[in-house]
Amino acid sequence: MSKENASISKDVAFGFLPASKNDRVFGMWDLILIQVGIGISCIAILTGAYTGLMVDARDGMGAILFGEAFPILLIVPITIYFARYGIDTFIGFRSSFGYLGAKIFYFVFAILTLGYTAVALFMAGEAIVKILGFASLPAFFTSSTTGVPFFAILLFIIAFIVTFKGPLAIRKFNWIGVPAIAVVLVGLLIMIVVGQGFDNILALTPPEPYEEYSRSLMTALELNVGLGFSWLPYLGQYARLVKTEKAAYKATFFSYGILLNIAVVLGALTTLVVGTQNPTEWMMAIAGPWLGLIGLILLTLGNLTAAIFLMYSQVISLKTIFPKKSWLFAMLTTVPTIFFLLSSTFYNAFNSFMTVIAYIMSIAGGIVISDFFFVKKQKISLYDLYNTKGRYQYWHGINPSAITSLVIGTIVYWGLYNPLLDTASGLFQYISAGIPAYFASLITYYISAKYLFAYSVDREGEKIRVESVEEGIDTV
Repeated sequence: MSKENASISKDVAFGFLPASKNDRVFGMWDLILIQVGIGISCIAILTGAYTGLMVDARDGMGAILFGEAFPILLIVPITIYFARYGIDTFIGFRSSFGYLGAKIFYFVFAILTLGYTAVALFMAGEAIVKILGFASLPAFFTSSTTGVPFFAILLFIIAFIVTFKGPLAIRKFNWIGVPAIAVVLVGLLIMIVVGQGFDNILALTPPEPYEEYSRSLMTALELNVGLGFSWLPYLGQYARLVKTEKAAYKATFFSYGILLNIAVVLGALTTLVVGTQNPTEWMMAIAGPWLGLIGLILLTLGNLTAAIFLMYSQVISLKTIFPKKSWLFAMLTTVPTIFFLLSSTFYNAFNSFMTVIAYIMSIAGGIVISDFFFVKKQKISLYDLYNTKGRYQYWHGINPSAITSLVIGTIVYWGLYNPLLDTASGLFQYISAGIPAYFASLITYYISAKYLFAYSVDREGEKIRVESVEEGIDTV
């Protein structure tokens, strides 16, 4: 790698400017490692674990492979947008949500990221407590009520320091953390299949199914749909630093759509074998004390890596929304993560958290795909994305078409499934909720933008001023 390509300009790495050619330091495998590092840790493992609580192995793998991969297939094209213009997620979303609407969506994303980061760090804290159980230490450090929060917060501080140094430091760290969690997953998968036999695993019954098995299957599917759609706001932070659109697209599909499923399937199979959805208890049960100890260490490293990636995603996006804020100020917005680490309450509500995500991100996915590909036909003004008094002002900074889609998508989703009360309509057991909400919002947005709130920027064939990031030249 040449010297000029080995660094990212400060205003891109720690600010909000679009990435130029010299800032595109990531290849396809760099992005795959980063995105696998974000998702293949606790987030994917726990989604699989809750799947394994409800359905058997055969149906679980079906729910995982379809439920997680299909939403990725629906939203992955938006990666082209971010890679083409070198822009962050929430700069790009201004074209569909409006300037103020993109800010509002950022705060939804920030809550999601705080939750994901907390889950990763809390699981890592649990792993450390189990590791220290081998030593004679004071009860404070080995108790789940005190030791887990203590070490989770300590790991938060480490993640904070690494993230503060920017994406190049993160890229170096991922060469340690991602292989660590990959070794854990592959090792456990081999031990389970060899030790139990695949036919025996297929014969296992789930420990906590619903009374109606069809309800169990569709709820498991919905959890995985939530996981698939949840990656939507994370697609821009790193794709903007990739050298080509093709590399960004392929890396995103391979990482989130294919490789991530290994971790989810592992979580489901291990829960069926061990009978618990707690990954830190799997290590000893499957691998024995010494190999289990090594597994716990690697699990800690993997979850720490995920927390670092998630932190950077949140912080760089805040800088795009509020560019005058310092990098330190943006970093400090991750501190509320600590409140989620003080007890196991949030960690234990992971399944509810994922279904709420399915509701929000499925609708958002339909909106942004409809806007970029069907309404604006990939004609975006980079100038107006950054000019907050430009064409994407819409109505007081909010796009009425996005609001209309949100309303219709909400009616569809909550009419099928209530993620807070975990109640479902009869139709939910046949079509789930997240994917229908996606298509409802996509279609609604197109109709609204074309015929109800037809702003000039949405009219087909309008000449759009497009700037070349490389040359600074206006083209039509």
